[in-house]
Amino acid sequence: MNEQELLDQARKEIAVVTNEKERKTFLIVLEESMKELVVSESQTKEFTDIRNKAIKNLYVGGLSAIELGSLTGLSRQMIHKIVK
Repeated sequence: MNEQELLDQARKEIAVVTNEKERKTFLIVLEESMKELVVSESQTKEFTDIRNKAIKNLYVGGLSAIELGSLTGLSRQMIHKIVK
């Protein structure tokens, strides 16, 4: 093997090792992000439940669906679905 062939072979081997390391890193990143998404979804559900309870209590207390919609950024229709 001449020098050029050795250099080419070394470059190929470096590329393979680099690609394997990148792949492992991306797999770790994917796994961690999936775990965080599960936590985030759980928190979103928890806070949505808390918000909906507050909306129901305020509605029963006399606030209109329009007022609640203005406060929350939800549509009047969504407020009515929540308070049903």
